[in-house]
Amino acid sequence: MSVSEYERALLYRKAQGNVCKNDYFNKIQSFTNSIIEVENFLNLEKTDDIINSLKNKKISSKAKIEINSYQQLVNFIKEKAAEHFSYLLIDEEWKFCGAYKISNKFSSDYNFDELHSDEIRIISCDLSFQIQIDYSNNEIECEYILYK
Repeated sequence: MSVSEYERALLYRKAQGNVCKNDYFNKIQSFTNSIIEVENFLNLEKTDDIINSLKNKKISSKAKIEINSYQQLVNFIKEKAAEHFSYLLIDEEWKFCGAYKISNKFSSDYNFDELHSDEIRIISCDLSFQIQIDYSNNEIECEYILYK
């Protein structure tokens, strides 16, 4: 993709971000149980850099985690991410609004159905791990990926 193509794509994504911003803010607020702090958003270019950096890293391990309830998921996230600042990416909205930097606050009640949500990614700020959560038909799938 040439520079001008990327810049045009960014402009389009930013315009789309204005359309889906409220939904994205609601999802983040529901997941973190915190008020949105605009300064915690990464711009689209920085978000793209993070995703591209992960694509270029070697995976040292990848494990599917057995999750039977949302509370069990929250406990797993707290266990793995509590000591780290992380980037939160939810559904497709992150592509238009950017990643959101979070600390170790996670809500014990995130309603995937009510929020029309089906994917959450938590990436450590040092890019050492990623937690991928997929929700479908009342089932939560969770994958924990460690990077070298």
